[in-house]
Amino acid sequence: MSDVEAVAAELDVAPSLAPPAAVLRRVVQSRHRDRDFALRRALLVADMVGICLALGLAMLISGRSEPLADLLWIVPTLPLWGLLFWTYRLYGRPIRRFEPTHLDDAFSLFHALVLGTLGLWLYYKLMPPVPRLRLEEVVVFGVVALPLIAFLRAMLRARNLRLRGPERVFAIAPPDDVALLQRKLANHPEYEMALVGAVTGGAEDLELRLSVELADVEALMASGQVDHVIARLDAAYIPQQRVQGLMRACHREGIRFSCFPAARGLVPPGVEVNHLEGMGLLTSPPPVLPRTAKWMKRGLDVVASAFLLVVLAPLMALIALAVRFDSRGPAFYRQVRVGKDDERFELLKFRTMVVGADRRDDELMKLSVDPDWLVMREDPRVTRVGRFLRRNSLDELPQLWNVLRGEMSMVGPRPLSERDDSKVQGWKRHRLDLTPGMTGYWQVLGRNSIPFEEMLEVDYAYISSWSLWRDVRLLFQTFPAVLRRRGAN
Repeated sequence: MSDVEAVAAELDVAPSLAPPAAVLRRVVQSRHRDRDFALRRALLVADMVGICLALGLAMLISGRSEPLADLLWIVPTLPLWGLLFWTYRLYGRPIRRFEPTHLDDAFSLFHALVLGTLGLWLYYKLMPPVPRLRLEEVVVFGVVALPLIAFLRAMLRARNLRLRGPERVFAIAPPDDVALLQRKLANHPEYEMALVGAVTGGAEDLELRLSVELADVEALMASGQVDHVIARLDAAYIPQQRVQGLMRACHREGIRFSCFPAARGLVPPGVEVNHLEGMGLLTSPPPVLPRTAKWMKRGLDVVASAFLLVVLAPLMALIALAVRFDSRGPAFYRQVRVGKDDERFELLKFRTMVVGADRRDDELMKLSVDPDWLVMREDPRVTRVGRFLRRNSLDELPQLWNVLRGEMSMVGPRPLSERDDSKVQGWKRHRLDLTPGMTGYWQVLGRNSIPFEEMLEVDYAYISSWSLWRDVRLLFQTFPAVLRRRGAN
């Protein structure tokens, strides 16, 4: 257990958090430092090493007589490679974004390597003393460089996390918001953040309590025991002047400062920050998908579903036989689901429960861990083979046929039954503006571990910030989420 984890356990972070005075006494002492300083420079070195190794491998494969001597000519270009990667913000993202950076950086890294490879080819071609690069060397370099550099970056980030521990977060918010933040950070270790304390305030003597404890928070920041402060913007809870002073104090100490409004739904994903003569404006574009984007999304669905149906056909045949031999009934389970624009369709899955399991829904709702839909730790209706299929998400594979037919998408909002869909009202029904998907944010972020109401907000967030690259990224993120079995029911 790391020092930060030990401190978090000692403080019993949620639902009631220790006050700053206790944090000052108990948190492991450490001088303040820029957490990302060493990481950024290590990433720079890894990128340059990856470029040299990729080009050296390409020259070896092509059979050059003196590959090492020819490789040395790349050394003068390395500063330009570093500048190119810096232009694509491949060294600033760790301190500017929350999201895991492995896949977020992949697109920028790919684009930078395309331009860099073209420039490298011109350099070896136009500089008189430099031997020319062969076509096969350029191709091998382009193919090898991306996965090699991505691998080196992932290894360095993992090492940095082991050495420094997760980013230490201090919250200033009501108890309910702090408990929610604690749960989200605990559910997603990939964000590499841990809540180590909070000022929660109280109904009595709120102004006096906050004024005393916020002074302690500033002392806590100066001592180097906090890396990130998250506060709630609410004039009834904390005065605006105090928030501004807190933000400036964070900036003086080199600490990240984040805030959220009292009505969290006012800042959904997809919001852009614009400036009008220095006045910051949060702009939320309407969730409208252009026709071209819809064609691109449908093209991805057809290609991916057709390919996977062909490749996975033998596995699906074996699963169907196992389901039939394990319990009485058909191999497939069919249920009416609500799709895009409220259209009904018949969803296909491998049967994981005994025949007639749906008739016990009302009876079992009293045992559900979520009051809004049926989620059970151990469902008595699940068969032996069904338990294995659910744990590994293999029961979802027949939905590839729904995707090919256009009833579902590879990525999209979670498809709901008619019973669950009847609980979705108001603006949340915009989740049906896009075709429901086999996977999506709900799958990647935790599946059944996400409460029903939060799942609806996650779906709306996906629609309001859709992009083809985000779909591709979610597809890649689905595989580790399935392997970790996060939220599997």
